[in-house]
Amino acid sequence: MLPIQIKNLLDRDGWTLRDATARHRGRRLEFFFTSRPTRAVTAALRRIQRADRNRFQTIGVVIAPTTAAMQRLRSCANADKFPRALFASLEELRAVAAGTIPVKSDKRGGITSFKAEILENTPVGGAQISHYRLAFKAPSLQNMQPPQFIMMDTKPARVPFGVRPVPRGQLRGAIDLTPQPLLKRPFGICRDFHPHFPIDYVKRLRLPPTLAVALYPVLPDHFDMLYKVLPHGVGTPLIAKLKRGQTVNMLGPLGRPFDVRRLRAEGVEEVHIIGGGVGMAPLILLVESLRYYGFRVKAFLGIATLQSLRYRDELAATFGEQPRDAYIYIDDLLAAGVPPEDVYVSCDSGKPARIGRGIPPANLFAGFVTDLYRRETHRSTGKTCAFTCGPNRMMELVVEITAQAGIPLRVLLEKRMGCGMGVCFSCVCKVRLADGADDYARVCTDGPLFDAKDILWKNDDSKQPSATCTCAPRS
Repeated sequence: MLPIQIKNLLDRDGWTLRDATARHRGRRLEFFFTSRPTRAVTAALRRIQRADRNRFQTIGVVIAPTTAAMQRLRSCANADKFPRALFASLEELRAVAAGTIPVKSDKRGGITSFKAEILENTPVGGAQISHYRLAFKAPSLQNMQPPQFIMMDTKPARVPFGVRPVPRGQLRGAIDLTPQPLLKRPFGICRDFHPHFPIDYVKRLRLPPTLAVALYPVLPDHFDMLYKVLPHGVGTPLIAKLKRGQTVNMLGPLGRPFDVRRLRAEGVEEVHIIGGGVGMAPLILLVESLRYYGFRVKAFLGIATLQSLRYRDELAATFGEQPRDAYIYIDDLLAAGVPPEDVYVSCDSGKPARIGRGIPPANLFAGFVTDLYRRETHRSTGKTCAFTCGPNRMMELVVEITAQAGIPLRVLLEKRMGCGMGVCFSCVCKVRLADGADDYARVCTDGPLFDAKDILWKNDDSKQPSATCTCAPRS
């Protein structure tokens, strides 16, 4: 017998509950109560998975008595015992039934130093390759939330000298005496992958909106990120040489997480995502989380050329799909459940040719993404907020546009940093405190996500825009 709180939540969304199964327009939720893995629950979930065939018409929901017990069940180590299940706790279900959204604290959890296994290091773009997509396996990052980030070494983890035998004739080449970067590099996560869930599972998922805020998938164990190889850089050219099967040292998760369910408590219905170039990469994970909880998302992407986004998605085969040509960001947004009519693409070099994938030609724009976004702000439906990441000048203009439209804005800042933990103070930005005084905040520990109204953009201490940034002329 299901608790009355679950029945009340399902009733609000029009679902019919009978015994331990809820139904709505051909979709079903089957509920299981347990605080530990059992053979009976595993067998039932496997039966659901086989019968459903990744259509997500029928979903098994495992309910634990406490939130702590639920978190243990969600571990990626238990993925085979709870194949393709969602998880909930009676504690949070009762809170939601009482009208409280169980928003998590924005304080970061434990930081871990670990080794990640490289799965793919795929070049992105045409002949002039400067971007790569790096996919890696790192179960230690399973508790990462958007928009947290990692710090990673630029070369594979070294095998301690003396662990492996070295023939006398090869001793000279066994020790690498070339100069090495001493510091790790910060990178945002673009996508995460959950065991037994296809890449585009969010697009197929239709959860009861009221109940969804208390439902969770299994924790992820695979991730990928996008990075740009700097022409005169030292670290990123070395990262581009990483090969499948190698391991690299990482540190994370770093930064403050942002629980998108707080937007539900604020009454937000529509979210705008504005990304400039590689600035769109760390926003993709945020989009996936937003779509999981049923928010409408409009994505505005500013790039140089459409061809610069094309790549060979070898990672798809790992998740049961054939490798295919794809557009980075565009296909990621569609896989995250953003409807094609809500994806807007702006190219600096001219209006892109027809993309396909259902994206209307009217959504393709020649010029700066800020001009495209300004044109579309008046078409919002319901209460709206926005997130942006990209060149400083682009974000300054988005601040002006959203202020004129009355849209609350949060910005995801990217800064050079040495430690990622607030010790070196190399990533500070100038902010205005609640009492009106000016101060400095560390992007690594106080961010990387900030309320736009708190940032002092035009000041002598701020990081200057890149000389190559042409997103808009300066006044």
